[in-house]
Amino acid sequence: MLFRRASLNLVLPPQRRAGAFGFLLVLLACLALLRVAPAIDGGLLDFQFALNRQYFPQPVHDDVVVVGIDEAFLDTIDEPRTLSHQYLAEFLTIASAAGATVIGLDLVLPEKRFNTLVSTRKPDLDFHKTLLSGLINASHSSKLVLAKVWDHERHHYRDIQIDYAQVLGMQDPSVHALASALVCSDADGRIRRYPGADSDCQPDRTPYTLSSEVAAAMGVRGNWSGLINYQIGTLFQYVPLQDVLALSAARKQEQLRAMFAGRAVLLGTVEDDTDLVDLPVVLANLHKGQFRMPGVLVHAQAVRSMLNQGFIASVPPSWVAVVSLLCAFLWFLRSVWLKMLLALAISGALLIASNLLLRQGLWLAPTAMLLCMWMGALARTGWQAWQNFGERQRLSRTFSGYVSPDVMKQIMEGGIDARKSGSKRHLCVLFSDIRGFTAISERNSAEQVVSLLNRYFGRMTAVVHRHGGTVDKFIGDGMMAFFGAPNELAHPERAALAAAQEMLDELERLNAALAGEGLAPLEIGIGLNCGLAVVGYVGSSDRHEYTAIGDAVNVASRLEGLCKPLGYPVLCSASVAERVAGDAGLVDLGDHPVKGHSAVRVYGWMP
Repeated sequence: MLFRRASLNLVLPPQRRAGAFGFLLVLLACLALLRVAPAIDGGLLDFQFALNRQYFPQPVHDDVVVVGIDEAFLDTIDEPRTLSHQYLAEFLTIASAAGATVIGLDLVLPEKRFNTLVSTRKPDLDFHKTLLSGLINASHSSKLVLAKVWDHERHHYRDIQIDYAQVLGMQDPSVHALASALVCSDADGRIRRYPGADSDCQPDRTPYTLSSEVAAAMGVRGNWSGLINYQIGTLFQYVPLQDVLALSAARKQEQLRAMFAGRAVLLGTVEDDTDLVDLPVVLANLHKGQFRMPGVLVHAQAVRSMLNQGFIASVPPSWVAVVSLLCAFLWFLRSVWLKMLLALAISGALLIASNLLLRQGLWLAPTAMLLCMWMGALARTGWQAWQNFGERQRLSRTFSGYVSPDVMKQIMEGGIDARKSGSKRHLCVLFSDIRGFTAISERNSAEQVVSLLNRYFGRMTAVVHRHGGTVDKFIGDGMMAFFGAPNELAHPERAALAAAQEMLDELERLNAALAGEGLAPLEIGIGLNCGLAVVGYVGSSDRHEYTAIGDAVNVASRLEGLCKPLGYPVLCSASVAERVAGDAGLVDLGDHPVKGHSAVRVYGWMP
C-alpha cells in the first residue's frame, strides 16, 4: 500500500507531463538540427571571413608570389598551351636566377615527349629537352614542387616524363617535389578546408600537398589540418607570365630580384574558364567579384596560412553538440520577456565570441547552439501561448453563464482586475421581477419552477445583452442589470429603456409558448434609474463578483416594487425620463415615496 502511494506521488501532474514531453521534443529537434547546422555555419563563416578581411585586416609577413598564365599570354604565343615548354623553361630559369626560394607549378607537365613536332619559328627547338633544361637550371638554385593530378578514369595520379621525375628526384628529399594538387569542397561546393592526410579527397591519404611542400621548402613543416585562413592577407595581384618574360628580355634583373628573391612562387592558370573553384571570399580582382576563382589561388592562400598564422582549428563537434543541448534548457524559463532578452543577449554574445575566436585561429560554429536555444525559447513561448489560449477558452466556456459577455471579454483582456478597487461610473440600472411568483412556485414542482426560470432568464438576458447591458445577478425570480459598464455607452438610459420595452415583447412571445403548454402566463415589473455608482469587484479574496453599488441601484430596485401598485410594467425615475426626452410613451405619474429614500418623481410606460 505504501509503495502504491509512493509510486502515485512520483507521477507528474498533466501540465508538467506535457512540459516534459515538449522539452523532449525540443531535444530531439536539436539533435536533428545538428545535421543541418553545418550548412548554415558555412555561410556564416564566409561572412565572417569577408567581414574580417574588410574591417579587421591581418597582414602577412611571408607572402606568396602568384604568376598567372592568362588569356593575354596565350594570345602572344603561336604554340598551343600543351607546347608551351619553351616559356615554362624560361620562367623557371628567370625565377630561379632572381632568387626564388621555391617554385611551385600548379600545372600538369606533358606526358608525351613531342619529339616529332617542329616549331615553325624555331625548327631546331626540341620541346622536351628545352623544358628539361629549364627544370635542371632552376633546381640548382631553387626548390621545385610540381602538382600531381588524380586521373579519375585510371584511378591513379597522372605520370610525368621519367626525365622530369629524375631531375626532381635529385632535390633535397625533405621536400616532396611531386605533391597532390587536389582540393576538398564542402557540401555546398566551396573550398574551406585544407585537404590533409585524413581527408577523403586525398586518394592516397598522403599528408603531402602542393601547398605543404611549398611551405616546407620555405622552412615551415607541420602536421596540417583545419580551415584555410581566408581572413589574412590582401587581394592577390598576380604577375602575368608575359610580364616576367618581358622583364627578363629587357635585362631588368633588379626588378626581378625584388619580385622573387627569397619568396615562394606559384605558377598557375588564371584564365576565365579554366581550373575554377568556388571560394568563400574574393581573393583577386579577376572575375568582377565572383567567388569562382582559379585553383592556384587556393594553394596560394593555403601557403599563406602555413607561413603565417597557420590554419584555423574548429571547436570539436561533440562540444558544440553538448552546448547546443544545454541551450535548449531555456525552455524551462517561464518569463517570456526575460527569456527573449536572455536569448537575444546570448545570441549576440555567441556571434561576437565566434568572430573574436576566429581572429585568434579558432572557429566556434554557433548555428546549432543558436537554433537550439531559440527553438527552446520560442517553442516554450508558443506552448505557453497555446496553454493560455486554451485556459481562456476554458474560462470563457465555464464562466460565460455567470457573467455578461462584455464583462467576460474585459476579464479575458485584462480590463477588469479583481485586485483593483472599483471606480465611479454613470450607469442606468434595471431591476425586473416576476409578479406572483410565490403562487407559481406553490402550484408547480421545484423542477418545473427551475425550468421555467431558466427559459425566462434565458430570453431576458439575451435582450439585455443585445442592447449592450450587463447582467449583474439573478435574485430568485428577479434580475439586476446595468448599462454603461464595463463598456461605455453613448446613451445608457435609452439603451436600458429599449431593453425594458423589448423584454415585454419577449415576455409576450414566451407567454404564447407557455399557453400552448397549458401553463399560466407571467407578468413582470421593471424599474429604471440612472446616476453614479461604484462598479468593480466586491467580496472577499476567495469569493467576489463584478457588480455595481450605490443609491442609483437602490432607487431602481424600489421603483420596480412600485410597478404593481401603479399598474405600469415599466417605471423610471425623472433622471431617466430627462435623458430619453423625445421618446414617446412615458407618462408622468408624479412624486411617490420610496422606502429608505426621499420621494421620487416617477414616469411609467405601457406597451
